[in-house]
Amino acid sequence: MEKAKLIIVLGGVRSGKSREAEKRAIAEAEKLGGKLHYVACGKVTDEEMAARVRSHQKQRERAGQKWTTWEQPSKLSLIAGKFTRKDIVLIDCLTTLLTNEWFEDGTSEEEWGQSVFHEKVKRKIETGISEIRKSAGAVFIVSNELAFEPLGTPLVFHYAKTLGELHQQLTADAQLAVIVEHGHPIVKKKGASK
Repeated sequence: MEKAKLIIVLGGVRSGKSREAEKRAIAEAEKLGGKLHYVACGKVTDEEMAARVRSHQKQRERAGQKWTTWEQPSKLSLIAGKFTRKDIVLIDCLTTLLTNEWFEDGTSEEEWGQSVFHEKVKRKIETGISEIRKSAGAVFIVSNELAFEPLGTPLVFHYAKTLGELHQQLTADAQLAVIVEHGHPIVKKKGASK
C-alpha cells in the first residue's frame, strides 16, 4: 500500500513553523479535495501552554478553514484508522510527542541513557506516523529544531539526540522538508523520498 505524502516543517520556538505547516496543509487539502485534521500533541500544564493552544486555535480559525482536532499527546497509532486517502493530517508537534512518549511509562533517569530505551521510543513514534500515512492523503509534521540549543544535562543531551535521529529518519522519507527561520520558510529538501 502506498503511503501518504510526508512533509516536515522544522523551526525554532516562535519561528512561525506551525503557521507555515498549516498554510501548506490547506493548499494540499484544496488540491486533494480532502478534510483537514489537526493532531494536537501538547498537554496543557500551565497558563503559558493554555495561551499557546488558544493562539494556535485562533490562527486556524482566521485561516477560514474547518479543522477536525484530535487531542493525542501520545500513542498516534490509536487514531491511525480514522483518516481517508483524501485527508490531510497535521501533527503538531513531534517535540512534544517525543516528550510525552519519553515520560509516559515513568522511565527512570538511568533508562534515559540506554540505547534500547531511545530505540523503543523512536520506534513507537515512527510506527504511529507510518500507520497514519497508510490511511491519510498527506501528513505534515511540525517539530522544533534543537541544533542550536545548549545540551547542558544528560537528559537534554539524550532527548536532543533522539529527536535529531527522528528528524533525520523522517526527512529521509519526506517529499518536502522545510525549516522556518523568523517567519521565512527555507526549503531543505524537495522531491522523491528515499
